[in-house]
Amino acid sequence: MRVLARATPYHKHLLIIALKEMEKTIAVTGDGINDVDALKGADIGLAMGSGVSVAKEAADMIITNDDFEAVMQAVMWGRNIFANVKKFLQF
Repeated sequence: MRVLARATPYHKHLLIIALKEMEKTIAVTGDGINDVDALKGADIGLAMGSGVSVAKEAADMIITNDDFEAVMQAVMWGRNIFANVKKFLQF
């Protein structure tokens, strides 16, 4: 996982385009009006619960407690569930 902090909206947009061209899966967190384009452009947009309503509407998921550790736990659980369902279907 790579983390990019304190980037301008333009740089976030360029990064998303470049990563999509490389066929990478992209998750973006944001809480402000300047994060809306990045939230929409990413495969998974995560808005902070304390953020503005426009960012929440653009996101795929809202993190209600604003804890990034909760995001990491959710990703780990999601990957585990996905792997188990995949194994079950292959069986």
